[in-house]
This record gives sequence, C-alpha cells and structure tokens, in this order.
Amino acid sequence: MKVVIDGSCIKTKKFNGAQRYAMEILRELDKLVPTGKYELLIRHEYRSLICLHNIEIVEIKAPNKLAWGLKVFFYLFRNNAVYVHLTNGFTLWRKSIITLHDIYAFYGMYNNTWMYNAKAKFKAIIDSVIAMHIVTVSEFSKQTMLDKLPLKQERISVIPNGWQHLKDVEPDGNVLDKINVLPKSYYFFLGRLVNNKNIKWIFNVADKNPDNCFVIAGGIYNEKFGFYKGKNENIFYTGFVTDGEMKALYQNCKAFLFPSLMEGFGIPPMEALYNEAPIIISNSSSLPEIYEDSAHYIDPMRYDYCLDNLLQEPVAPPEKILSKYSWEKSAKQWYELIEGYTN
Repeated sequence: MKVVIDGSCIKTKKFNGAQRYAMEILRELDKLVPTGKYELLIRHEYRSLICLHNIEIVEIKAPNKLAWGLKVFFYLFRNNAVYVHLTNGFTLWRKSIITLHDIYAFYGMYNNTWMYNAKAKFKAIIDSVIAMHIVTVSEFSKQTMLDKLPLKQERISVIPNGWQHLKDVEPDGNVLDKINVLPKSYYFFLGRLVNNKNIKWIFNVADKNPDNCFVIAGGIYNEKFGFYKGKNENIFYTGFVTDGEMKALYQNCKAFLFPSLMEGFGIPPMEALYNEAPIIISNSSSLPEIYEDSAHYIDPMRYDYCLDNLLQEPVAPPEKILSKYSWEKSAKQWYELIEGYTN
C-alpha cells in the first residue's frame, strides 16, 4: 500500500517546533524507507527546500489551503493510500496517521479569538474520531488527549523530538554584536507571543533583576514583543534568528529560560543542553518528564527569583537526557508504525 506524506508544512526556512519535527523526521525516514512506496506531496514553489532520495516527491499546484486539501484528498482516493501528516494536520480520510503536538485550545492556552480556539478544538476532535492513529510527542500530551478527546490507548503513540539538527550548524556570533551584548552576560529566551510560553514571566523577572541582562529571540514573523512597557531597559530583542545565530546565543548565555505554562515537549531546552547552557525551566506539563533532574525548575506563576542564586543549585549532567532522544530513533518508530498499518 502506498504511503503519502503531506508536505504542506514545508513552506519556509523559518521553522516553528512542529515544522522542525516534520523536516527532521522526513530526512531520517528517507534513509529507512524502500523506494517506490513513500511519496511526499509538496507545493511546486517549495520544492527546493528539501532533498530526499528514497521518498518520491510529487509536486502539486494549489493556490490556497482549500484547493490543497481537495487535491490531496482526490490523490489519496485515486491511490487508495495511507495518509501521513507530521504536523498538526487535518484528517482527510480514514486511512490517516496524524500528528497532534498539543491540544492547548482545550486548556485556554491560545491567546487567539474564540473562533480560532473553537476551530482548533473541532479539528482535534475530528482527528481523534476519523484518523486510524494519532501520534504525539510526550506522555503528558498523550494523557491530555486521552482526557479530552474520544480516543483510546491503542490508537495513540508517543514519538518524541530530537536535537541533532544543530550538530552541523556553525554558530554565528555576529548576533551578539547586533544587539550589543557580551558573552556570558545574559539570560536567553526563545519563543513566540502565545500564552503557553508565559513571556510575562521573563518581563517580571527582568524587572526584579535589574542588574541582569535578558535576550529575547524568536517570532516567526519577527515579532518584537513591543507591547511590553517594563521599568527596566535590560531586555534586548533580536526578532527571528537563523539556526547559526540561535546556536551562538545558546553557547554564550548564562542560562536558557523556558517558563512555559504548558508544553507538549519543548525542543529549545534540549538544544540549550546540547550547547552546554544551563536551563531554567517551568515545573509544569511535560517538562519534568522530558528533562528530569538536568534542569533548574521554577514555578511559572512566581516571579521572586534571583536567577544567579538559582544557578548555584546542583543539577545532573545533560548526557543522560541527550542520549534518550534523537531524530533517528523517532524516525524508526514512525517507520515501524506506518509499516504496521500498510502491511
């Protein structure tokens, strides 16, 4: 049976976490699959963004999401194929294996309109009812889905993230000159303006630690976090950063901050650990499950922390955590799952 992978997530070089997951799983899966069985559907204009050898690339022209969905559906129907979506895709028909990284909408974690939240909830329910299998990235996310969705244990699997995408990236230290900060002089945060990232914790802690410097990077669309009007001028914004700039910021920070209220997995702290940066992260959701005793934990609702003192507390070395997770291991799990359905 043919396997058709939805490539609509491949549309930019500016990755969010779900796109990173899709790209890295695809690259590793390509090393495992036989030729002639797996296909990736992709828009013509984004064909150059990925190079595969065993997964055949099929270009589709579609002016919008609706046209894309219709064309993919009829392609699946004609080929009677198994449909795989590696990001938070929509189930187009029964023979689907869909990735749901999170269901934040059920927990009030989207700072979007009520219509957006309603659509996100509806989509998750449809996925859980129609798809033959759901994949998520942590035991925490799996449990939230079993609690909130009409889903049984045997129809959901945990296939986590990795961190090896930064191995071959050269750090670009020019980013420190751009924002005029010195190595090892700043605390680093990477994220977007969404409720679950809890960026207000950074702002409040920055105000309570005026002698410390804070660097905020991220924003798929170069968000500058301009809504914040704090008392201090110890926060520096980079906007979107390349992988090289991100790696340099990890390597030169005093510690990486990740005060999320809710995370399905949380790739950035693992990237930080790989780059030998201490991590100060929230004690909520999936983070203790993933990072165990290798992190300095904080209550994301408390702001009265002295970060320099917090860093003096002992934590376990990161090797145990880094050895548990890899894109190669996760791709093998994906391959076994897909082959189990197609054979």
